[in-house]
This record gives sequence, structure tokens and C-alpha cells, in this order.
Amino acid sequence: MVKSPRWDYLGIWEQEADHIRNKVPADATENEMLGKRAGETYTSMLWKEKISAHKKVVICAEMSFDYQMAPLLVIASEYGKDSGACPEYRQHWEIVLYDKGINVWHHQYADGKPSWYKAAALHTAFAPNQKVMMTVTINFAGKVPQLEIRADGKTFSYAELQLPKSFFVGLTACEGVNRFYSFSVTY
Repeated sequence: MVKSPRWDYLGIWEQEADHIRNKVPADATENEMLGKRAGETYTSMLWKEKISAHKKVVICAEMSFDYQMAPLLVIASEYGKDSGACPEYRQHWEIVLYDKGINVWHHQYADGKPSWYKAAALHTAFAPNQKVMMTVTINFAGKVPQLEIRADGKTFSYAELQLPKSFFVGLTACEGVNRFYSFSVTY
């Protein structure tokens, strides 16, 4: 389990019959979970094994969201600890599924403060309550790492100059109810 440096909440996964989902506040509206109560929905975990660069790494997860967003795959170069010794993200990338497409956010951490920017995006529609298989292929064969993101027959790619040669991968749920049905890493 790893928390965001934006919020104090570590998050909780709930096991269902065929998936895991993030625990969200029972009294929060869907719009509140997208806004002022987003931090209470954030739940994330990394696979314990750090992946060293190979020619190709493939990360897959079948996921869904209940309202508008935002299940995601995460790639983290490292993680740190907050003041209470809880694992906390530092530099990482989020490949986010939502109702209007897929965003790739590059998060950075400097001087004790997080910042982020959108590194890439695909504008298309994804419906709530529908399972989507998302695949992120990281190709290290060329001079610059290339990320190819696929979901429901839609594909886009971009060059990620700052992606390190070794990293952790995982899942994050936030800004609403998110469900994960499978997760795999091949390298």
C-alpha cells in the first residue's frame, strides 16, 4: 500500500467475489468524490518486485468505474515515506481511465511538495460500469522509452524521456468507485 502525498488517507481495498474495489465514504455523493472528498477515495498499491529494464514490459489490468473516473495503472520510479513512516509516492506516472478517455499524468515531488502535468491523452468515450482491459506496453528497444496504451481497441503512444530503467508497477483507484478484475505484468 502506498499513499499520495496530496492526502493523509492511505486507503483500503475491499475484496468482492470477482474483483477488488476502493473503499469510499458511504455518505459521499458521486460529485463530492470527484472534488472535495477525492482524497477519501484514494487507494493504491504497488507490486512488491521492482522491474529492471528489459526490451519490453507489458502491464495489463481489467478495470471499471461506477460514475466518471478514475481507475489507473501506476508506474513509480521510487517511493518515499511520509512523516508517519507510511509509504508515499514520489515521482510516478498514472495511466488513468475515465469517461472521456485516458490521461497519462507525470507526478513529481520536490522540496516536500507534489506537482503533476498531463504527459499524454486520448480523447474518446468510455462508459461507466463496463469492464475495460487496459494494456500499457513499455518498449525500451530504442533510444527513448516508448509507452503504448491500449483499451477497448483504441491505441495511442508517446515517448517518455524521464522513465527510469527500473520501476515499480501497481494499481490506484480514486475519484469514485473503481473496480479491478485482473492485473498482470510480463517482462
